[in-house]
Amino acid sequence: MNRNILIGLLILCSCSPITEDSNLIFASKGEIDLRTYDFQKVVPLSGEWVFDWKNLIPPLPTSSANQTSQNSIKATSKPIKSFLQVGERWKEHFEGIGFGTYQLKILLPETAKQNIYALRFFQTGGAAMSIYVNGQLELELGKVGTSKDSMIPTRSSGIVLLPHPNAETNILVHISNFYHDDGSFWYPPTLGLYKKINTQVFNEAIRDALLTGALIFMAFYHFTVYFFRRHKTIVFYFGLYSLIIALHSISLNGDSLYFLFPDVPYRLAFALSLIFFLAMPSYLLFLYQRFPENFSKPIITFFIISCTSLYIYVLVTPSELGSQATFYGIFLTILALFYSVLCMIHAVYQKKDMAIPLLLIQFFLFLSAINDTLYLYGILNYFMILKYSYLSTALFQSLVLASYFTKSFLKNEILGKELSLLNESLEKTVIVRTKEYKEAKQVAEEANQWKDKFLSLAAHDLRSPLSTVYSALTLITDKDSSEEEKSHILKQVFVILENAMSTVEHLLNLNRFRLDQGQIPIQLTENHFTTLIQTLLDSFTIEFKKKKLKIQLLIPPNAIVYADTSILIEILRNLIANAIKFSHTDGSIQISFDETEEYAEIRIKDDGSGISLDRQKDLFLKPMSSLGTLGEKGFGIGLKLCFELIRLHEGSIQVHSEPGKGSLFVLKFPKENRTVPLA
Repeated sequence: MNRNILIGLLILCSCSPITEDSNLIFASKGEIDLRTYDFQKVVPLSGEWVFDWKNLIPPLPTSSANQTSQNSIKATSKPIKSFLQVGERWKEHFEGIGFGTYQLKILLPETAKQNIYALRFFQTGGAAMSIYVNGQLELELGKVGTSKDSMIPTRSSGIVLLPHPNAETNILVHISNFYHDDGSFWYPPTLGLYKKINTQVFNEAIRDALLTGALIFMAFYHFTVYFFRRHKTIVFYFGLYSLIIALHSISLNGDSLYFLFPDVPYRLAFALSLIFFLAMPSYLLFLYQRFPENFSKPIITFFIISCTSLYIYVLVTPSELGSQATFYGIFLTILALFYSVLCMIHAVYQKKDMAIPLLLIQFFLFLSAINDTLYLYGILNYFMILKYSYLSTALFQSLVLASYFTKSFLKNEILGKELSLLNESLEKTVIVRTKEYKEAKQVAEEANQWKDKFLSLAAHDLRSPLSTVYSALTLITDKDSSEEEKSHILKQVFVILENAMSTVEHLLNLNRFRLDQGQIPIQLTENHFTTLIQTLLDSFTIEFKKKKLKIQLLIPPNAIVYADTSILIEILRNLIANAIKFSHTDGSIQISFDETEEYAEIRIKDDGSGISLDRQKDLFLKPMSSLGTLGEKGFGIGLKLCFELIRLHEGSIQVHSEPGKGSLFVLKFPKENRTVPLA
């Protein structure tokens, strides 16, 4: 493909602006007028310089330099062109390799003598330069010669100090290039105040050092991870990509490379500058490992073979021939980036994980490569951004891989813990099974005891009301009974049956609690305590009359208890039955209500036989059965049941009692939307 056609396509694809900055000043006919420039910024000396092809004009004093230059141009045997744009390649007019002289007259403001200026010259691949200012040699980069054997190339840059320059300053540059096919003065030197130039150089050195250091660190990290996890080839490919970009980055700025290795051969520096040929194959392999369904293996193989073969050609051929592969390497790189963008668009369409961020990174890399290509060939006069794109890409990909491996490590850690727990469980299986076997008999015996007690309780609690109903029905069938007596007896029968039904419900609640091992689902509601307690007390009418007990209620009309209604009734039923059981004849029972900001408090007090201190310790923990004051028998689990049921409400139950002085039971229920610690 013709290079001009490719460059035209790159211009069409690029989103970077290609218009020149209106504030820039350009040299014309070998002269640049900076007399009105304020030097708040560094100015590039772009434009037309006086140029002599294959002629190294000797430096002369300022007064005669221009005249001599013109005479030399006329005297040379090959005066093909007298002016040349900085950055314009020699091969466009002469040959790819050769030597020549660039000259420029700089017109500075009269105040220039009050300041210290500096000229910064950038590396040009395969070239050597000698820079003269007003006829004096100020800087040598490599060694200029008229043949390949007589010159020493370099990729280093340099700075020329201009202390208090005259209003007219002449720059003469001898340049020779027999080691790179794109011979020319690649980048225009920049002129500015020394402080600004120095600051610029320092900032660039810091940025380049951070860039290269970060890339090398990431490469080392991923190679280390791959060493311990050989099956994760995706890590190896990304580490290889980071290393290649790090080596390429250090070669982009010749100052960094020559500062670290002053005697580095040009051949090695040149090879490092083109090592980016290998970046896209490793990066495409990384993407293929990440999205195997979206990338074609044959296409990736094509890029691997093409780029690798091209770089091998660079290594085995002389640098002036190897440099001709630069254009094709750039073309393959941009083509590979374009292919990766298309594949990532497909991955985004399929809603693959992390596809959108990776697509943005690929698109940014693609545009950066186009921008730098246009800059390299002098079409854009901005700056190179690809190396910063490399860093942003590497950092982002590292975050992606870090996230990926973090998830993997967490998953492995969880699986490891689960495996460890499983091993411990297996080791304890025999012990647990043996213990369960030993406990099975005890559980069965307890179940039988519970069944026996439950049946005894049911028989005891139902026998009395059923006997009473039987006797009452016998009296009703008696012909000698009056209608008034029969009516009274029927009313008593209804009361007795209501009590019997409540007793059955009570027994069923006890059985439900036992069967579910205390896991009773509760439905919390607001309960009007006055109404609830009065209904409950009515069910104990016969028991109250039997012992002639007095009931004292100290409850405000608006008292509210936030609890499960059926469970609250069950708790109160047990405590009231307990108070009746241990009360003496003609005794009294007091039920009161109080509240704080956190709790609704219910108190049930009797003046019965009381409870000893020893029994109080286990009163709510173990089933206990004692005879009542009239010899009443109990099941022995009522208070334990109350304790468990009130814990379901995150409430508490307390007892205060002394033998012979009665007992006081205090119930605390949390108010609505108030969570308290488990009692």
